[in-house]
Amino acid sequence: MNHMELLEKYARVVVDIGLNIQQDEILVIEADINAAPLARLVVKEAYERGAKKVIVNYSDIEVARHTYDYQSIKTLQEVPDYIKQELKYIEDEKAAFLSITSVSPEGLKEHSEEKINAKAKVMMKASESMSDSFGDFRQTWCIIAYPSIEWAEMVFPNLKGEDAQNALFEAIFKAVRIDQENPVEAWTSHIAHLKKRAEWLTEKGFDKLHYTAPGTDLTVGLHPGGHWLKAGKVNKKGTEIIVNMPTEEVYTTPDFRRVDGYVSNTLPLSLSGKIIDNFKLTFKEGKVVDFEAAEGYESLKYLLDIDEGAKQIGEIALVPVNSPIYESGLLFYNTLFDENASCHIALGSGFAEVIDGAEDKTIKEQVELGINDSLTHVDFMIGSDSLNIDGIYKDGSSEPIFRQGRWVE
Repeated sequence: MNHMELLEKYARVVVDIGLNIQQDEILVIEADINAAPLARLVVKEAYERGAKKVIVNYSDIEVARHTYDYQSIKTLQEVPDYIKQELKYIEDEKAAFLSITSVSPEGLKEHSEEKINAKAKVMMKASESMSDSFGDFRQTWCIIAYPSIEWAEMVFPNLKGEDAQNALFEAIFKAVRIDQENPVEAWTSHIAHLKKRAEWLTEKGFDKLHYTAPGTDLTVGLHPGGHWLKAGKVNKKGTEIIVNMPTEEVYTTPDFRRVDGYVSNTLPLSLSGKIIDNFKLTFKEGKVVDFEAAEGYESLKYLLDIDEGAKQIGEIALVPVNSPIYESGLLFYNTLFDENASCHIALGSGFAEVIDGAEDKTIKEQVELGINDSLTHVDFMIGSDSLNIDGIYKDGSSEPIFRQGRWVE
């Protein structure tokens, strides 16, 4: 099968089982200009499946670089009415939303940290209501990837140009199961496997998890009767969707108030065009009280200062080191992929659906239950073949869950 045929197959799988586009549904696509070949194919597939309208918004890293070079912070912090109206339109119409990530993880490495962070913060605030709608699954959303040459050359430093891009295409197609004869069947089987893992953890009813590894000794409290989840979802409209492609995780939202100890990252974190690496967070009674970073200290500081919730945990996810992405041996410098190679933790907002009835409560009431609230949600990777995780019951007894980065069978 040639490259274009695989790309067409990719678009079809995204529309059919990622987004599961419904008759007369509106689809909004956000994509880097590099991803236009894939975006066009998704548009065609969505219309053929019955979409009423497809809207495509392109971004361009070169334009972004000029923007940060020349605009003042004051100008960058302006959110024009037309953007606010579009965000409201997407939410009001319950439009499906597809994000195609493509840009280099270090695309803004040489640009002003202060400007980038100022812009990011006002956009998070402007899109808060829409983000809540996505988080509560009132509408469909999905995140996928398309390789730019700049990104590909980071993943494959010994290759250049189209050779690097083609190598990253191959890695992405494999990760999202497009290389298989029947990817829909492969995805159905995979989601069923993740569902079994999530159900097992839910049934165990652990009171907390204890993580140990070099640079990590962390205890995370869980919610009584809380659910573990996987990326295959049924949204509020009753549509089955897959929000991340690829996905290898089972996850839950912990009680953010019951986190103590310290944790170190095992893979670099790309945030707003900057790399954060070799960092360590120390928690006390649920809050980050100390942090260090060998690379990207200011970016990490910005993340933690977004709001109070950014200093607290909104998600923990379990991914074994024998997952296909980890076993590929590739470092993608992209959270969509690297989080599916490794156990990870998210700073920021949590998911109300882990507690029965919590989605019908106010944000304040959810926080009182121990579900974190924040403008942000950022995953960072902590898994390795040295990571052990124990589930601890209410009576203090424990059971091994992970040993040397793998599920205990």
